[in-house]
Amino acid sequence: MPINQEEQLEVKHYIEELLDLYTEDEYENYLENIIYHYCNRRFNMSKNEAIKILYKIIEELK
Repeated sequence: MPINQEEQLEVKHYIEELLDLYTEDEYENYLENIIYHYCNRRFNMSKNEAIKILYKIIEELK
């Protein structure tokens, strides 16, 4: 289920906060699961969609 721009902005802000807490090595172990559970709970999103958004936003922030 695609999310709108407002929801994507909400996820982006959440990811920005989390990126301060985790190193790149920890993304797969921790960040993917945190973002999946957040997106699933807020937007009923699948794990694949949530992870795709996570790495898309990470790339935008670089």
